[in-house]
Amino acid sequence: MTHRERVRRTLAGEPVDRIPRSDSFWEDTLTAWRAQGLRDDAPADRFDMDFDHMYLDLSASLPQKLLAEENGLLTIQDRSGYTIRKFAGKSRSLEFIDHVTKDRTAWETLAPHFTVDPQGPARIDDASYFCHMDPYPAWQEARRKYDALRQRSKYLLFQAYGPWEGTWRHRGLTELLMDIAIDPDWVREMIHVHVSLLIDTLSHCITLGMTPDGLFLIDDFGSTKALLFSPAMWRDILQPEYERLSRFLRGHAISFWLHSCGNVSELIPHLIDSGLDVLQAIQVNAGMDIRELIPKYGKKLVFYGNISATTMSGPIEAVEEEIRSKLTFARENGGRYIYHSDHSIPPEVTFDRYCRVMDMVGKYGAA
Repeated sequence: MTHRERVRRTLAGEPVDRIPRSDSFWEDTLTAWRAQGLRDDAPADRFDMDFDHMYLDLSASLPQKLLAEENGLLTIQDRSGYTIRKFAGKSRSLEFIDHVTKDRTAWETLAPHFTVDPQGPARIDDASYFCHMDPYPAWQEARRKYDALRQRSKYLLFQAYGPWEGTWRHRGLTELLMDIAIDPDWVREMIHVHVSLLIDTLSHCITLGMTPDGLFLIDDFGSTKALLFSPAMWRDILQPEYERLSRFLRGHAISFWLHSCGNVSELIPHLIDSGLDVLQAIQVNAGMDIRELIPKYGKKLVFYGNISATTMSGPIEAVEEEIRSKLTFARENGGRYIYHSDHSIPPEVTFDRYCRVMDMVGKYGAA
């Protein structure tokens, strides 16, 4: 069974030879692992993972700049409209220190930048949009990268910021949370522009012969305790745009995937109504558990994740029990599940430990 076939059959609820698998890794995790024995091959290939990714640039195409590098801290002005400080070579929480959309006047200046230029740089690459310091390739070079990935027989996801995530990046999270309460029409306008650019970018990719198997949005709606805003606000402001995007995707046989951190249990029925196919990451310390979610929603939604990255660095017996219980439950209750950690793998998880984790995933995920 090819990687692509395995994932497609999982989404369809059909039998597979093993549970599909994927994972994400902190930057400093991979640095540590190479010193611990990981060879030059990518972890996705080393551990027989089922996915490849390309990344959509849905930014305002502002100048991308390294503003400062001092005492191990980088200050970066991003093309999406924010400025951050981050540790060099490490994946840690980011310090957001500026956003360009200060008010409606600034937005009116920024909005015309959210367009596709068929003659300009591509809005897609095989390198992540996050801190993408190099220039974007030409569209035809992006097509060559797409063709090379298609030769690998993996399930190909195009990944992008969703409308909430993409909008707060240039507006500011605190500011956007206030806006959704006191100026929802402006929020509707900004997220509509984002989704329009997403659809236009996908349309141009398809015209050039680049059609993904799925679209994977990054749109964090939850904290570890609850949603960032009410389900009513989500239905009123975000659901119409999710439905518009879903109609486009279904028209091109592209599956719809979402990453959202936090406890988003209250949103699941509305996400299903909006056309979502796959939900990730099912954060454990936010109280989410596939053993509770699959019986409720497993016929309508594929769950992707829910293996605690924190537990992975603890007692091996606890790691095995979590993997055994959850993967076995998923297989015995419809099989519409894909392995992933509940976020990303931190450097506290050693290379040897992760090899043992993947051995367990293979053991308990086999048909």
